[in-house]
Amino acid sequence: MHTSVLLEETIYFLNPKTNDNFVDATFGFGGHSFKILNFIKPNGKILALEWDPYLVEIIKKIKMPKNIILKNTNFKNIKKIVKEEKFSNVKGVIFDLGISNWHYKNSKRGFSFNKDEFLDMRINPFDIKITAFDVVNYFSRKELINIFESYGEEKEASRIADFILKKRKEKKIETTKELAEIVLEAKKYKKKNIHPATQVFMALRNFINQELENLEIGLEDAYEILIRGGRIAIITFNGLEDKVVKRVFKKLKARNAKLVTKNVIKPSLKEIKDNPAARSAKLRVIEKNE
Repeated sequence: MHTSVLLEETIYFLNPKTNDNFVDATFGFGGHSFKILNFIKPNGKILALEWDPYLVEIIKKIKMPKNIILKNTNFKNIKKIVKEEKFSNVKGVIFDLGISNWHYKNSKRGFSFNKDEFLDMRINPFDIKITAFDVVNYFSRKELINIFESYGEEKEASRIADFILKKRKEKKIETTKELAEIVLEAKKYKKKNIHPATQVFMALRNFINQELENLEIGLEDAYEILIRGGRIAIITFNGLEDKVVKRVFKKLKARNAKLVTKNVIKPSLKEIKDNPAARSAKLRVIEKNE
């Protein structure tokens, strides 16, 4: 199961109190929400957003506390859902970006280069029609290069695109294993501790699910729903997410928002040792002052 990163630090900065209301924009298996629930009882509520419909079905089988309202939607719809649910007095919003270990290990949707699965990569297959298979097999060289560079910061995008075009002439590239092997063959060098296909897989997932575009919308709208003094706590895992957060926070600071974390908060060495997936996590917190 997914281990929530920077959990204690997030709770510290959000400072939940009795009867406060929060929105968890990336519910997953609810690590942050269940912790917050301990502080906001008896009447505090959490509006939980989870985009993956299959994950929502798994979560629903767990007995959900009545204080948590679970909605199957993307956080770009945060403002709309808050209005529909008449969810008011929002003290804080949590964003824990990326996807969970469950997606890599159990979803069977091709998120991991360590698996041999069909190239899907859709977080919500009902909302999104295009798959990683479609992109890899039918997009032009120019489009592939643009995706790998813009959504994955892949420096060898041209070379990888050339290898993909050559291979797909022979046969369709259908699985994660096939794609990972093509990238491995194409890359001139290997970074220590990082699989050569990491950035290509991230780029495809980001592009297909429009994660960066949705983040910009969701983050700006999350600020709108906060009460004065309310806070957004956001945990990022890569440089592209960081760029979006910095850009939005700069806009919000121009509207008198207060950056609570002057320096980013990173996991302790102990947390990284206990949960290696936490190593690239960064927590930023901003407060509404208008």
